Amino acid sequence: MTSSMVVADADALIALALENDPNHDRAVKISTKLLNTGVNVVFPVTVFPEAITSLKRAANQPLKAHLINRQLQQGAFHVEYLDEETLLQATKIFDQAKSKQNTLFDAIIAATAKKLNTDAIFSFDEWYTKLGFKLAGS
Repeated sequence: MTSSMVVADADALIALALENDPNHDRAVKISTKLLNTGVNVVFPVTVFPEAITSLKRAANQPLKAHLINRQLQQGAFHVEYLDEETLLQATKIFDQAKSKQNTLFDAIIAATAKKLNTDAIFSFDEWYTKLGFKLAGS
């Protein structure tokens, strides 16, 4: 990977938090490599409500959800806030989504990557490769 910045999706954050997630080991390896090579990991603000809600409800891991929430409060993440232009771009990307698995949250990730001019996304969702992005660790 030649990019000095990647945009992270909620699935990467969830995989890092949950030891029993099928992508946990890969997420840890990718995260370690990004850290060791000085790659800046940027989290669009929408990643946090999505990941925290998924951890609390679907994964039944309220302690993990609250841990990420506290880390967010403490400034542990590089957060990219959503602006009107990025949201509009995301809605256009979302219009192209063919699968019900591809959400507006995912489109916001892609639009943020475009805004930040990076071609790499830290995710396990292959939809991003169909949109022309590389997955971190690939």
